[in-house]
Parts: sequence; structure tokens; C-alpha cells
Amino acid sequence: MEQTEAVLEGAARILVVDDEPTVCRSLEKILTRKGYEVSQATCVSGALDSLESGQKFDLIIADLMMPQVSGIELLKIVRERWPDTPVLIITGYASIASAVEATRSGAVGYIPKPFTPDELEKAVDYVMSLGSAETTAQGDLPSSGPIDVDLPFDGREVALATSPRYVERLTRSDLPLVEHKAPPAVAQEYCSLGKRACKRFVTKGMCKLEICPIVAAERRKAAQAGTVTYLSVPDPIDVDMPFSYREVASMTSVAYANALGRSDLPIVGHWRSAAAAESTPNVLVVDDEPVVANSIRKILTRRALRVEEAFTAKEALTRIASEKFDLVFLDMRLPDANGLDIISDIKLRKPQLQVVIVTGYASIDTAVEAIRRGASDYMAKPFTPEELYGMTKRVLDRAVA
Repeated sequence: MEQTEAVLEGAARILVVDDEPTVCRSLEKILTRKGYEVSQATCVSGALDSLESGQKFDLIIADLMMPQVSGIELLKIVRERWPDTPVLIITGYASIASAVEATRSGAVGYIPKPFTPDELEKAVDYVMSLGSAETTAQGDLPSSGPIDVDLPFDGREVALATSPRYVERLTRSDLPLVEHKAPPAVAQEYCSLGKRACKRFVTKGMCKLEICPIVAAERRKAAQAGTVTYLSVPDPIDVDMPFSYREVASMTSVAYANALGRSDLPIVGHWRSAAAAESTPNVLVVDDEPVVANSIRKILTRRALRVEEAFTAKEALTRIASEKFDLVFLDMRLPDANGLDIISDIKLRKPQLQVVIVTGYASIDTAVEAIRRGASDYMAKPFTPEELYGMTKRVLDRAVA
């Protein structure tokens, strides 16, 4: 008994919330053997009573399906009132939809029942490692003492509020020294005709045409697609109007600049139609199967959405960086990358862009991982037109809300 108490002294505290007392006892036995201190609650109200009484927990393990109040509702309450307390969801009614909802709501994990002791221990150890990783990420704090003669703050206090690295870089002016990195070398040379770095310029020399063929192709493509884009070359709008297209568009709108006639006044009908086109959600479908991409395009086009296609991760990232999209349907298995791996790249370029993972190899594990990495939702193939449009509407509505 004394040995058990010694193990539990200072141990991480876990609250198990499940309406089945047998499950609570089983989890307590498993986790106690690992050195954790475990408390039980057979309903959400009991769990909230423990939290409101001031008890601190390092982890809450909550069942998804409980009478009166579900585990998802408990998760939302904990995230709102005790945001530093992680919640792990367990359930005997596992589904991709509930896994996505739980992860989107802030759960640190989702485990279907029945699970083995090893699976439970692995999930709990993972959550505890997240907490320790955040602690070690702070690094070794500097020793106590003022940072500078005229800066009264203690070095340790400043490091806790910022980082040890910030304190190290503070100069005598009390401002951090900024490290300047040389820009990466440009593999291609700049072409003054196309106003861009161009490999063709290197291999064939300066083009002898009046307009860059790449720019001309981009304009034709934009005209055929009926989209409104900036011109690649800032040409003057009219002979007696010295402003360039790009300058006017930046001060007004792309629709206004595109609708300007020879009189330098916008053609009202064209302006309105262009402005309406700008307000239409633009969707990018990334799938290496043309049949799938074409099917999604046909379904969504009928619903008055603009749809573009990309067949590789490289092509998708290039288009996302240069064009405006509201939603990306991203296949999980692409010829040059795993869809899950490029979610972070997409979010880095466009943080507000909504991404939905689409896959014919759906599983709860990949659904949870997709949401963790920043995906807005997850959809399994095959799907009906109604399911596709329903998913599209939900994601776009959430983005606006």
C-alpha cells in the first residue's frame, strides 16, 4: 500500500467519465498500473462537479454516448471553461462522422471500443507526451536577474512570456537582434518581356514576339474559363488613361478594371456580371483520377459553383499559391504525395482556405489525423451528388459563420 501511494505521489491525474461502472473500474486498473492517479464519474454532471470543486486533472477520458449529456457536449464545456485540460473520447459506436466531430471540437484522441490495454496506454502516453513536449519546447530558462541596466524585467519572467531565444537575442537597445537570411538563389533568370523568372529565357534567350507567349496563354485560358483575373503584365487601360490595369484593379476591383471601355467608364452590364462571378465560390478538385475530378466538377457546376481541377500535389500547390479558391477537395492518395502531408503546406499558403479530404480508403484513424492537420472535413468515396453538395454547403457555411 505504501509503495502504491509512493508511485501515485505527484503522478498525473486522470478523470474517467463513463456511464458503465465496469468500464470505469477497468480503466482505473489499467492506468493505475502505469502510475497514474485515476478518478471516476458515471455521468457528465458528476465530472463537472469534480472540475468545479477545483480538482485539477491532466486528462479526461470521456465516453461518447452517455444519458442526458454526451461526451461531445462534455468536451465542448471543458474546452470552453478548462481549455488546458485535454479530453480523450472513447466509444462503442465508432464512426468517421463522430470521429471528425470530436476531433474538430478539440478532442486529443478518439478510441473505438473494445480496445486493448496497450491501445489505451499508447493513447494516454501520447497525450501526456504532448504536455511534456510543450514544456521542453520552452528550453532552459535563463538565470534570474535584470536583462539590461534600463530594463527592470527579470530574464526568467520575460522568457516565460516569450521564449529563451528571445531573451538571448535582446541587445543593449532592449530590442531583439533580427537574423537576416540571404534570399535563396533563383534557378531561372528574369525575363523583362513576361515580367517573370522564366526557364525559356535561359534556354532560348529573349523572345522576339511582342507579347510573352506564356502571358498570352494565361489570358486565353482565363477568357475561355470565364474567370476574372489580373493581367500578368500591367498594361495601360487606354491611350489617354496612363494608369495600368493592375493599379486600377487594386484601387477599385478586378471586375471594375475588366469592365472599363474605351471611354474609361465601366460598362455597367459587364461590371455587374463580372462582380457576380467574383462572388461565386471557387472550388479546386485535386484528384489523380480524371473521371472523379470531372464528376465532381459536373455536380458542383450545376449548383452554380466554379470548379477547377488539378491532378497532382505539385500542380495543386502552384495553383493555390497563385489563384483564389474557397474550398479544396483533396484526394488522400496522389501520385506525387500523400494528401494528408500537404494539408499543412496548403494552410501555410492560405490559412483560411477550407480543405476536405476525399478518399476511397476511409478509416477513423485517417479521418482523425486529417482534422488534426487542419482539414475542415473528411469524405469517403463513393458518394452521391447530394452528399457532395451537402458537404460543400456545410463547409462553406462554416467558413462564413
